[in-house]
Amino acid sequence: MGIDHAFAVVLAGGRGERFWPLSTGAQPKAFLRLVGHESLLQATVRRARLIVPWAQILVVAGRAHGDLVRAQLPELPEGNLLLEPVGRDTAAAVGFASLYLERRDPEAVMAVLPADHHIPNGEAFAAGLRRAFDLIELRPTWVATIGIPPTRPEIGYGYLEAGEALSDAPGAFCVRRFVEKPDLDTVWKLLQEGTYYWNSGMYVWRGTTIQDLLARHMPGEWAGLGRIREAWGVDDVLVREFSAFRKLSVDYGVLERMDSGVVMIPAEFAWDDLGSWDALARVLPAEENGNVIIGEVQSLDTSGSVIISTDQRVATLGVSDMIVVASQHGVLVCSKGRSQEVRRLVGETR
Repeated sequence: MGIDHAFAVVLAGGRGERFWPLSTGAQPKAFLRLVGHESLLQATVRRARLIVPWAQILVVAGRAHGDLVRAQLPELPEGNLLLEPVGRDTAAAVGFASLYLERRDPEAVMAVLPADHHIPNGEAFAAGLRRAFDLIELRPTWVATIGIPPTRPEIGYGYLEAGEALSDAPGAFCVRRFVEKPDLDTVWKLLQEGTYYWNSGMYVWRGTTIQDLLARHMPGEWAGLGRIREAWGVDDVLVREFSAFRKLSVDYGVLERMDSGVVMIPAEFAWDDLGSWDALARVLPAEENGNVIIGEVQSLDTSGSVIISTDQRVATLGVSDMIVVASQHGVLVCSKGRSQEVRRLVGETR
């Protein structure tokens, strides 16, 4: 499809609690430079810029982080930053973005892009996203997503099942169902079937389509969004309605309840959602002992570990398969393979 009605909606409202002590309420994960010289937000927008111009990129973030977005993305048009008064997960965020877009372009097609993905091949990503836009031009009331071929048993991701191939869109498949973050036994069964992909959380749909789906599957939230629409620009209404929304992802609230109308394109690019510290061992180069090291670190008889320091010297001796992260906000020490559980600690360390 042409780009006239194509928009990229970048979701940067997550708290990134699993990346404590670097990710904090003042500077969540999306704003950190975990891989390379760019923040995750900057890298996401750079990839989106391969498809659409700055004028057609929106960023949805928490109100407390508006200045961070502006500092990292000075080229973003002022009106293209949508600030949520409180965080209510992705269903509220995409609904909010759809209200903005209907005022600007009633024919808008949204590509929803989480701001915490690591995708090293931007051109391959752009090619896949263009295919998703083309699918929505072919099937205007459908949802298109990009599925990631799984490379390991992963309990931190959602899965989707590929069904029948589309005869008029080679390489695309109908989605039979979504499975959100199954346990390990279930994951092994899914992988053995060979028809399951990781759910990337990247979606393309018309603004009118997601509004219809929210109205059908999340009527309470849609009613609140309707009141925001009627009082657009009135902050008291925005705060009141957002505060009443459930904290629910669009995956849980909408997509898992759909029994048809979703099409998937298998990704032809490397992808990681950087969900926890363990992910850095997958995407960053390791030294000769298999350690990923960032900052002022001295290690002896240390192997297979992720060791990061931002403002103090860290030394490790005789350890293996550990994660050690030190910042001004605290020090984390945990076994590799358990960093998905760091969220459980965050409330106790504040």
